[in-house]
Amino acid sequence: MPQSSQDSRAEYITGLRKLADWLEQNTETSVPSDGDILLPLTKNEAVEAHAAATGLEVRYDNDGNASAVAKFGAIAYRAYGYADWDQHYAQHQEQTARNWADKNDMVIQPREGGAR
Repeated sequence: MPQSSQDSRAEYITGLRKLADWLEQNTETSVPSDGDILLPLTKNEAVEAHAAATGLEVRYDNDGNASAVAKFGAIAYRAYGYADWDQHYAQHQEQTARNWADKNDMVIQPREGGAR
């Protein structure tokens, strides 16, 4: 691992420890009800490699998307990926555009002569 990656990793871990100490000292502070720390790995193959390296089990949802979870009490470190990242991203972008259009009282239509 390159030194800059090692430094970033060490900095992240130090930050997590400081967060835990701060939460412990500030007992009136709320904590998230969903304790997931998400690690987006984009593709299933990356999730499978991560799981193999860390001894985690890979699970697949109904769409064939992979995830591997390490539980630490109420916190889950969740790596996830997609069977077809490009398709997932395209669908996400289309849904974002349609939501924006709906919110602005507009309709998205294909260009004349364009593919749908």
